[in-house]
Amino acid sequence: MLNENDLHRYARQIIIQNFDEEGQEKILKTKCLIVGAGGLGCPVALYAAAAGFGHIEIYDEDLIETTNLNRQIAHQNKDIGLNKAENLAEKCLSINPDIYLKPHKKNFDKSTNINSFDLVFDCSDNAGTKYLLNYLCHSFKKILISGSAVQMEGQFSVWKSGVNKNLPCYECVFPKTKETAPITNCREAGIIGPITGLIGCMQVNEAIKEIALKEYASMAGYLFLYDGLLQNLDKIKLSKKDNCLVCST
Repeated sequence: MLNENDLHRYARQIIIQNFDEEGQEKILKTKCLIVGAGGLGCPVALYAAAAGFGHIEIYDEDLIETTNLNRQIAHQNKDIGLNKAENLAEKCLSINPDIYLKPHKKNFDKSTNINSFDLVFDCSDNAGTKYLLNYLCHSFKKILISGSAVQMEGQFSVWKSGVNKNLPCYECVFPKTKETAPITNCREAGIIGPITGLIGCMQVNEAIKEIALKEYASMAGYLFLYDGLLQNLDKIKLSKKDNCLVCST
């Protein structure tokens, strides 16, 4: 049951058709895991907090650097040297003090128990973490909303292979290979800040749909590719891989 403060704070969401008070109650009960507190993690956490996701935990062991500030919008010049997860959690609470936020000053690894979470935001910038999140979310039947961005391009997708056996997982589409991967991290390839902002916002939008607006079509099974130079967004239908080591067994 929403209290008077909830009704006032989330009024502009509650009045949306098919969202209503019930949708807000679902969001407030949702437990989110955010992996990464950088370019994607910042907009994801800020908008998730503002929307009222009631329980948010953030993993990142990195410290804030000057070079982060062009895109990691929760971090400011005065925050340089602080832990990213802790600082991001503090900024989220300044927006919405009525939710639970817990920062973890370490990187996500296989020892992390994801079973208590309803959905996971992949805001990481390395392949190893993405493959691990995919495996765990498939195994524990969790919704995984993954984003990535580099230079002036971004992509995001919703993965629900553990929930629906007919849907592909991340490794179906991006199989592991022994070949040297292209540079995909911001430190080496560069990044324009608004790209991460856009992709992060899309991730939260899909999370709201998955939790509160289930009557609308899920975007699971599609890959969205955004080109910031051409202002072009492509939606690609994905196929499940029969011999995928993660989701075909």
